[in-house]
Amino acid sequence: MRLDENQMIKLKKIELDILKAFIDVCEKLNLKYYVIGGTLLGAVRHKGFIPWDDDIDVGMMRKDYEIFLEKGQALLPDYYFIQTRKTDPNYPIFFAKIRDSRTTFIETAVKNIKINHGVYLDIFPLDYYPENKIKGKWIEFKKKVIYLRRRSVFTLDEKSKGSIFKETLAKVLGLFTRIFYPTINSAFKAWNKLCLKTKESKFIENYGGAWGVKEIAPIDWFKANTQLEFEKINVLAPDGYDKWLKKVYGNYMKLPPIEKQVSHHHTDIIDLSKSYTYYIDKKEKK
Repeated sequence: MRLDENQMIKLKKIELDILKAFIDVCEKLNLKYYVIGGTLLGAVRHKGFIPWDDDIDVGMMRKDYEIFLEKGQALLPDYYFIQTRKTDPNYPIFFAKIRDSRTTFIETAVKNIKINHGVYLDIFPLDYYPENKIKGKWIEFKKKVIYLRRRSVFTLDEKSKGSIFKETLAKVLGLFTRIFYPTINSAFKAWNKLCLKTKESKFIENYGGAWGVKEIAPIDWFKANTQLEFEKINVLAPDGYDKWLKKVYGNYMKLPPIEKQVSHHHTDIIDLSKSYTYYIDKKEKK
């Protein structure tokens, strides 16, 4: 589903309001966060959203992340919901979100799962990553296996699918992963154990990030932070943001080809003035 220009402006305003509330809670709890991913790129290159992007990503070191999950909900307005596997048992994602429960943003991949489907902000935990290359390769292998198991609960549209061969292979491998992870809960437990396996290191990674090993970075890049402008508000970025952006995106100040200037989310229903519960109730009554 594509949004027109006015809807995109409204969507970004809702997301920006969530970000402001998140920052307010972090300040009250004295927690450190960083804008990361496309949000960091947008802050540096556009001083705000990448024009065709439609989400906000932040990262927190694991200790601060866990404190936020434990104490943050009490400090947020009632209509904001911190979504994790603990607070929303069917939630099939490895990182947290803050959802605006007054809105609807039903993505195709999770359209058949009964969870909070409000507009959201992504919160990624940043964890230590082993310095030993063999241990690193083992972690990346296990991540792929767990991802394949989790993929079985998603609904993929045609744009998200690969070739017939790749899809068949993914299904076969997905069935194979059930030997190790009979239930989705067992896959989640294995994921959490994997993320926490390395107790201390010179490196960290956003294990749940979209860029895989490109997101492995020296912890020194994240030891200090700097302020950047994002849609006329100040946000925190890792002090080594330039190095991180070059590692992930290459020549990040250069715009991608026009055909790649599109949102990466596939959605079935977007309603910015009505709660997702309306659509869930409507579906259950059919």
